[in-house]
Amino acid sequence: MAYRLNQKKKSVLVAIHVLSVASWVGGTLAMLLLAIYLQNGANGEQLLYTMASMEVIDENLLKYPALLTLFTGIILSVWTQWGLVKHYWVITKLVLTILTIMIGIFFLNRWTANLGILIEDLGFIALKNEQFQTTWISVVATSSFNILCLAFMTFITYFKPFGKVKKKRK
Repeated sequence: MAYRLNQKKKSVLVAIHVLSVASWVGGTLAMLLLAIYLQNGANGEQLLYTMASMEVIDENLLKYPALLTLFTGIILSVWTQWGLVKHYWVITKLVLTILTIMIGIFFLNRWTANLGILIEDLGFIALKNEQFQTTWISVVATSSFNILCLAFMTFITYFKPFGKVKKKRK
């Protein structure tokens, strides 16, 4: 029989998982709100401070909580009755978690850095730059998508839809 967590260990792991998800959601919301606020900047310094805040959030409230969420989610699914591939809702959460992390690593991080570079180079007039606007729209759209994914994953955690994965008959 596979290893199973006792109730106390499971409760501790669930608490860590929930805290990491909450941090991830909070960081994603903060990134979205700061990105929107960026468009209303009054001067170059305000844009720089906003970008600095976005970089701190990206580094501390997105990356590590997202990875901790993935790690604790896998442990919880493997060491409890749910299993990693027994239920469609668990598989859906795993795929969406990996997808949002990959989007953050390969796109959102780079776009945020590019916005910072444009602001450093151009100052306040960066807001009029076409590349800035295109990148800004990408950051807002991606952050919005990530929020929707995180909200959807939260709902399916509680409702556990889609049923069990059917075993193939030999």
